[in-house]
Amino acid sequence: MPRNSSAWSAWNFLGTTSRGFSVTYWLNHIQKIESVRPFLVTLNPPCVPDHVLLKWSTSLPVLSVAAAKAYLQLDQIQGKRGIWFCGAYQSHGFHEDGLKAGKAAAQGLLGKKCELLLNPKQMIPSWTEAGARLLVARFFNQYISIGNLILVEGGGSVLSFGKVCDKCSIKSVMRVHDPLFYWKIATEGNLGLAEAYINGCFSFLDKREGLLNLILILIANRDDRRNRRIARKGGRWTPLHVLGHLAHAKYVLGKFSRKNTVTRSRRNVSQHYDLSNEFFSLFMDKSMTYSCAIFKMENESLEAAQERKLSLLINKAKVERGHHVLDIGFGWGSLAIQVVKQTGCKYTGVTLSAEQLKYAQGKAREAGLEDHITFLLCDYRHIPPYKYDAIISICMIEHVGHECMDEFFACCESYLAEDGIMALQFISAPEERYEQYRKRPDFLTEYIFPGGCLPSLARVISAMSTSSRFSIEHVENIGPNYYPTLMCWMDNFTANKDKILALGFDEKFIRIWEYYLIFSAACMKSRTLGVYQVVFSRPGNRRLAQPLAKA
Repeated sequence: MPRNSSAWSAWNFLGTTSRGFSVTYWLNHIQKIESVRPFLVTLNPPCVPDHVLLKWSTSLPVLSVAAAKAYLQLDQIQGKRGIWFCGAYQSHGFHEDGLKAGKAAAQGLLGKKCELLLNPKQMIPSWTEAGARLLVARFFNQYISIGNLILVEGGGSVLSFGKVCDKCSIKSVMRVHDPLFYWKIATEGNLGLAEAYINGCFSFLDKREGLLNLILILIANRDDRRNRRIARKGGRWTPLHVLGHLAHAKYVLGKFSRKNTVTRSRRNVSQHYDLSNEFFSLFMDKSMTYSCAIFKMENESLEAAQERKLSLLINKAKVERGHHVLDIGFGWGSLAIQVVKQTGCKYTGVTLSAEQLKYAQGKAREAGLEDHITFLLCDYRHIPPYKYDAIISICMIEHVGHECMDEFFACCESYLAEDGIMALQFISAPEERYEQYRKRPDFLTEYIFPGGCLPSLARVISAMSTSSRFSIEHVENIGPNYYPTLMCWMDNFTANKDKILALGFDEKFIRIWEYYLIFSAACMKSRTLGVYQVVFSRPGNRRLAQPLAKA
């Protein structure tokens, strides 16, 4: 027991570094013992007491005949007139019985399932974790000046960084369950934060907004610090910076050895898109469109917003009846169905995902459009020679990779008819951080899209000018629409968590995807990433006499 009696409670828990435990009951508070002298009972004592002061027998209370009779009628009256009964008396009288009865009553009152929080791991850090905690705390104290991040440790310690202000009014309260949290951040930076979440080292008081707010706070302070650093024309290195850069070195060599060859591209695409068609259907809209939608109204359905996006790209590519359209990376076939229905054109799409191919072929049969639609399982570099009237590619170029961007545009140059139009939609990294981003470890490429690279707009333009005769006819940033798109996916993902687990995925997989969706949403909400629709053509194209559609 603590030396200070004011810190005593009815139940007192003591953990050890060997993962043993000891529990001491303060009987004066649990039972009516008329004594000023404390009576303590210890289970698994760390050491055997020198003297036994007292021994006595006790027993659990027994229900009276009337109480036992009433207990038998409990099922008939439970919940009637909105009244729920609960207590340890409903079973054997133990504390655990009271908890079980209380949980059942809460579920009945709320009309929904409630989950018990897991016991946190003991916050007994190793010496390396203790050192990492000191470094991370010092770093956060220097780094976070706007917005408020609060860390609540399993042992009860509370660390607060920054403050709510006009620049950033966001607050996030984290529960740290494992000291490994600090070690991961100290040695692997942003990627370490993601891995700490994936491994369950921390959680949030606000389950829906907590992770989003954390990432928004970190982004806001990154941008604020950059502005202040530019103003004073200098940076400041800390031990955490040094550790982070040393850890990143092992990823740099790996990134340079992962050029997206045809074989590696097929493997990378399969790793993500062949997870399960049923899985993807549990968070996307009915059309199974896996890219940024375009919303016009706040409460508009995701399906309507996705249909608008597809229609806009079709109009920007000026597709008409009699045209033949090439779709590079057709996903689950939503563009195929819509472009043929909307224009009556012929359509050819390519993918590297066997699961997507199977699903899209089924949708085409179901829609009765098989005579207009052809799906191919092949790399963009191996598409059979043909001159298409239009090329549309939605969020596929992110899988090409920095080194293969020129080759992608060279292929598109060879596939597009002389008066053809190409419409490209892609997620874009900011110009000022592109070189740093593509050379350093990134959560999305390590866990979600292996081999992926979000190109900057300048990189796309550079590849176009180097490897094709294309010129840019139109550019539009629809990025602000991706935040509501991602939050719709996140809400669907959360609502269908049990169904996802039933497919055979585990809790770690759930946390990986939670981090992916929320991390992406924060990047879009903060305008850290953009989403561009770019239209390409060749000089002198008469088909461009009419102005292009806009969102």
